[in-house]
Amino acid sequence: MTDSQFANVVDTIAATGIRKARQGWSQHGKAVHALDIQDAVVFALKAHQMRPTAKAVEAVKRELAAAWPESVPADLAPAPTSASLSMEAALMIWRFSLYSLRRAASGWLLDGRPLQFTQLRKLAAGWAVTVAEANGLDAEYAPDTRKVLADLRTLVRDAAPR
Repeated sequence: MTDSQFANVVDTIAATGIRKARQGWSQHGKAVHALDIQDAVVFALKAHQMRPTAKAVEAVKRELAAAWPESVPADLAPAPTSASLSMEAALMIWRFSLYSLRRAASGWLLDGRPLQFTQLRKLAAGWAVTVAEANGLDAEYAPDTRKVLADLRTLVRDAAPR
């Protein structure tokens, strides 16, 4: 992994509002679990066509903690991109489904029960707007719902069993 690739991964994660707090991690000022950070790092590494090895994940987390503590003003952070907003929305859906969302041959499952695609699409559209607003943007800058759903499919497929 080159230094510029490494910096791009760290900047992608920083653009989602993730910061190193005094104790643990935060996103947009609210505490988040360490596994959420790990999911974000793995997702960002894959988005940049890099292998998410344990060594790479830990290196990105170390650099993120050093470069982006909570004390850094938000206006100095990298500007969110459509890709980082979409990634953040997919991670939020994953987090708020309590990691129980699954993709099966028959469609989507939530806690083992079928979830209609229209419900999932509404959820993705809602989180897309929420994420844009959390990043200080208007709803018109929300990522495309199809991209959020594609990122969610990737995330769910690649997620380690919990």
